[in-house]
Amino acid sequence: MDSLDKGVKLPVWKVLSVLIGLPAISYLLSLMLLHRAMFSFTGWDFFSVFWLIITLWYVVQMKLVTYTLASEGYTLADIGFALTTSQLRKLIGGYLLVSLLILVGVESLVRSGQVDPTKLSDFANLSPTTLKQRIIYIIMGLFAGLSEEIVYRGFAIRSLVGYRINKWVSVILASIPFTLQHGLKAIPQFSWFFSMGLFFGVIFLITKKLTVGILIHWLVIVSAVVAILSVLR
Repeated sequence: MDSLDKGVKLPVWKVLSVLIGLPAISYLLSLMLLHRAMFSFTGWDFFSVFWLIITLWYVVQMKLVTYTLASEGYTLADIGFALTTSQLRKLIGGYLLVSLLILVGVESLVRSGQVDPTKLSDFANLSPTTLKQRIIYIIMGLFAGLSEEIVYRGFAIRSLVGYRINKWVSVILASIPFTLQHGLKAIPQFSWFFSMGLFFGVIFLITKKLTVGILIHWLVIVSAVVAILSVLR
């Protein structure tokens, strides 16, 4: 039987620390959205600072999961992330290249068009609206796609399967912390994030690899950069 089918067997407290602890911290970080003036001292706009902090948090989450697996003799390959250094570089390079092409195209259209200010105020809460925000958002998206698939698909599903929980039930259970880790956004958009959790979970079960889910996840994230075109006159 494939190791992915058997899952990984970790102490309960370690699994719960990841699946409860990480979403809880993510939720607390999202509370910064209610106190946007607190970063005014940086001289940067709120979202640029906020997304940089979230980027760092995604990196920390990947490190924590990697350490948790290693403490029990497992590696990321045991949860479906079995890329060589060369393959990972190519994967990331492809994401950055596509993102750069999209960024250049969006910037060209934005500079040649006219943004409707009546729409921009609502749009600003959803997607990056300036060049600096878009660059930071793309960087955040890189780590978000990697981290969320590693933590909430590979680690979550395989850890649950390791306790002999049905793999399809594991997908459902893993979608809950995935949804909650989106913080304040998870409240009004619960059905959206939960559905996405199920979608990516099914992809993982079918392919037994995280790569496909990461690629699609990146496309979903980068689509927000293109969304600003909707406010052009």
